[in-house]
Amino acid sequence: MEKLELVFIPAPLMGHVGQAIALANLLIKHFEHLTITVIIVELPINPVATEFTSFLSSTISNERLNFIRFPSLPLESFTGYKYPGELRDLVLARQKPLLRDILASRLADPNPTYRLAACVVSMLCTSVMDVINEFSLPTYVFFASNAAFLGTNLYFQALQEYHGQVVHEVLSSGTELAIPSYANPVLPSLLPFVITDEYSWWTRSLPYIKRYREAKGIIVNTFSELEQHALLSYDDKTPPVYAVGPIIKPEPPAENLEILEWLNDQPKSSVILLCFGSRGWLKAEQVREIAFAVERSGYRFIWALRCPPADGLKGFPGEYKDFGEVLPDGFLERTADRGKVVGWVPQQAVLSKAAIGGFVTHCGWNSVQESLWYGVPMATWPLYAEQRLDAFQLVKEFGLAVEITLDFNEANENQKLILAEDIENGIRQVMDSNNKIRSKVSETKNKIRMTLEDGGSSLASLRRLVDDFSS
Repeated sequence: MEKLELVFIPAPLMGHVGQAIALANLLIKHFEHLTITVIIVELPINPVATEFTSFLSSTISNERLNFIRFPSLPLESFTGYKYPGELRDLVLARQKPLLRDILASRLADPNPTYRLAACVVSMLCTSVMDVINEFSLPTYVFFASNAAFLGTNLYFQALQEYHGQVVHEVLSSGTELAIPSYANPVLPSLLPFVITDEYSWWTRSLPYIKRYREAKGIIVNTFSELEQHALLSYDDKTPPVYAVGPIIKPEPPAENLEILEWLNDQPKSSVILLCFGSRGWLKAEQVREIAFAVERSGYRFIWALRCPPADGLKGFPGEYKDFGEVLPDGFLERTADRGKVVGWVPQQAVLSKAAIGGFVTHCGWNSVQESLWYGVPMATWPLYAEQRLDAFQLVKEFGLAVEITLDFNEANENQKLILAEDIENGIRQVMDSNNKIRSKVSETKNKIRMTLEDGGSSLASLRRLVDDFSS
């Protein structure tokens, strides 16, 4: 069989890089004729992702998985951006010449051991397809979110491009939307900012999505048993879609062993985990409402609590020097025997522990799949991006989570507080041993673990994808 090389270009975000490397590992594990080169681009404002990718690239040992790290660019050399996504686009534009040189050098070799067959680019990096097209190489988009959100993107692009409807006139009506990739009508308030904000739609989202249509295929981190409806909903202008999930991102070895040791001593399903992802943060007033709810619930808990970024929506959250500055007076002392407040948790290591009985989550797709993989019921608290749609899907369509809130938006200055009473109610529901959601999550855990085994739907989809690489 001909030996092939793939070049991966993941977005410079922790979840996206982790998923891309996990997919690369999966491919070289199952297909010995493949080698993969991963291009690592750094986002100057995201030190957590930089540390994470440095760890992965330095510890993975496989002669068929290689990394090329583009030089770091100083933050002060970029101006005029409002949001991290705009900075990411500026960084990628600056790095295009380096990508061009790499592809040219590969294709200039008259007798390569591995033939450069295709590039796999992140859903957020499709701007680099300009460079890839110069070499007439096929491009596949790796969509790190779920199949329903892919359908959301394609639906609005089709309205705009094929049916002559102005997206923001459609959204301004405020009426529920019949998006084909969801079985139930969707409220516009659940859509992400990059669709609802007119400037972001025209300058970022629409150009990305148009490139999805131009790709030779779209790789989605999901599995057909979970999202069959969405995967069957795409129009005839959509490239082949390959559902190859769950792609669970690698995790560095746990440094905070005290938490894991503490969990080993707790009763089964007795601890609630509260964790809001690498970009998750909440205002002080909201933190206090959570604290009141956690304390009144009486449950054991682990709470990953991070402080707001110093530069607002442009930045990433940091660590509190003293949790007492934001938590109610005496909270840490009163709950010391049944809970832990930390800045960062090894999420997978924690979710894998039998003591974890529920997960208050921001509904990022990585966290959702990790929770399902370990069979932990969820309580939804989305913060940004497509997480409100994920929460809607989990609660209204899959029945795999209880609702604390579906439409929380950390970027909304007028966002109402979620009151302690409602948070406590959500915690009690998700921790209830008789809640029917618990049995549904257990069933899904069994399904998700079979998808990448022999005979599984995702492994079959992966094989079709590799056949397409060779064609």
